[in-house]
Amino acid sequence: MKTLTSFASVVLLALSLSAKGAEPPAFKWRSVEIDQIDIGYGLQLADVDGDGKTDIVLADQKTVQWYHNPDWKKHIIARDLTVRDNVCVSARDIDGDGKCEIAVGGQWNFPESIKDGAVNYLIPPADRTQPWTPVKLYNEPSTHRMHWIKGPDGHFSLAVKPLRGKGTVDGEGPGLKILEYFPPADPKSEWKTGLIDGTLHMSHNFHPVNWDDDPEEELIAAAKEGVWHFDRKDGGWVSRQLTTDFAGEIRDGRLPGGRRFIATVEPMHGTKSAAYVQPADDGPGKLWPQGAVLI
Repeated sequence: MKTLTSFASVVLLALSLSAKGAEPPAFKWRSVEIDQIDIGYGLQLADVDGDGKTDIVLADQKTVQWYHNPDWKKHIIARDLTVRDNVCVSARDIDGDGKCEIAVGGQWNFPESIKDGAVNYLIPPADRTQPWTPVKLYNEPSTHRMHWIKGPDGHFSLAVKPLRGKGTVDGEGPGLKILEYFPPADPKSEWKTGLIDGTLHMSHNFHPVNWDDDPEEELIAAAKEGVWHFDRKDGGWVSRQLTTDFAGEIRDGRLPGGRRFIATVEPMHGTKSAAYVQPADDGPGKLWPQGAVLI
């Protein structure tokens, strides 16, 4: 029998609002169990069927499925893409038709860093509740996280990050390769790739951001070497270190007044949450000071 620690439930928090006169609004949360799942490695919110509502896309242990908003009916669109578990999913409308495209990472095998890992793009049928057609793409070993990111020409690419570099042991050895996949007109044909970075070790998560005035998106990544920012320049990518402590999870936000901050979990799967605040004199080579720590 599976225990609660290994058996997850996908939960939607439905928000109801009540207000009395000029009093501040009071929020009441109500949990709704949508499904019971095996592991649930990756979850995304996106409009799958183009009805203008945000659906839930989930990469479970051996299946990929989406839940229709608002009745949360489950539609399994892929099964057994790899022998081992799925590990991540990215869902986003990349062609402007109001319906998301989906990519899945799998063949997750933590001890192995030579040959395992997988990247699949899923081609949707006309009826998106039916099974989608997988297209297997090239992958670096140890596939772990992926995001669709917007490029300077308005086109999207798929950024895929492994956990470790090829052949590394305990974070020692070659750096991991964060790759950018460029979707061709025919998704069944070859996808060209480009290197975003190949220097980090033990990078658990990363996140797309847009911190400047241009339309394209950048990336922030958490790794053994701390948090790094990757920006596009002259047709390539440039990196900048923001923090030094081993970080596993990473998200960003803005404070009142506009200064940015990043929030981390440290180290990988760690016991410490930290916040780093953009310095007033921020610039190349400047590290962000740690503003708060929760242990």
